[in-house]
Amino acid sequence: GYESLVEDDFTALLVHGPELVLLGSGERRRFPHPRLLRSLIDARVGVEAMATRAACRTFNILSGEGRRVVAALIVAR
Repeated sequence: GYESLVEDDFTALLVHGPELVLLGSGERRRFPHPRLLRSLIDARVGVEAMATRAACRTFNILSGEGRRVVAALIVAR
């Protein structure tokens, strides 16, 4: 879940070469602490936090435009 996110979770996304990472944080938008995003910030990768449903919609639009986007999604049960 959201509370268990660590910096390495975000660092692992860099292997995909994104220009933007969409963080779907569950039922509501939650912002990760900047220290968790250090590797993405250093690599000049944008990060947008939003509810997971919104992240899915946004991913479909951006990937359809040919953008290098990665979605990191937390699915709430």
